[in-house]
Amino acid sequence: MNEILFNEEIARGIFKMRLSYDSEPEPGQFVNLYLNDESRLLPRPISVCDWKDDVLTLVYAVVGAGTEIISHYKAGTKIRCSVPLGNGFTISEGLLVGGGVGIPPLLYLAKKAKNTKAVLGFQDEPFLTEEFPCPVTITTDSGSKGFKGNVVDFLKQADIPKNTQIFACGPKPMLKSLAQLYPTAEISLEERMGCGYGACVGCSCKTTGGNRKVCEDGPVFKASEVVWHEN
Repeated sequence: MNEILFNEEIARGIFKMRLSYDSEPEPGQFVNLYLNDESRLLPRPISVCDWKDDVLTLVYAVVGAGTEIISHYKAGTKIRCSVPLGNGFTISEGLLVGGGVGIPPLLYLAKKAKNTKAVLGFQDEPFLTEEFPCPVTITTDSGSKGFKGNVVDFLKQADIPKNTQIFACGPKPMLKSLAQLYPTAEISLEERMGCGYGACVGCSCKTTGGNRKVCEDGPVFKASEVVWHEN
């Protein structure tokens, strides 16, 4: 069992949790959190936001009953957390592109890689931006801060070279648009997962190499691998 050290709201509907965790993950991996409720057996997969000195940081959105329950857990609560799961990002210099709750896993990559920059998109209220150890450009749909528009709008007008290595995580429409602009990008997909270990095949996605499991074969794929019109 892992002990929750911190679990508080950092933006509207967005929570940050820190918990004791002695397994070092890779950027782009995720963990399964198991609720302390026997009526809810399926775990909640959450991307790794950071890890240091045996403390794991997770940032998640409250999107359903499970994450709503998790959001009420207080410091000192014991919770079961899986080992790091999935295949993560290549640790390399490049441009990090994130949208919404796709931003947290890029923070850990920014801390591991050198010579990175980030373009981070929000609907209205930014979060985590001050924790990135690299230059950050903020975009907001509302125009409340930074560039008005989404990250793809910004990249188009910024004329980012086509050979730029992109690492991205965010909503599927954002990733699909990025794949058209930068087919060599590494992108982290989000799919509903049952087990998180590859047994249930509930998170299958179509790729140029056939159906693959996001939890086991991903969540990070080359953008050019994903068959977007089928997803």
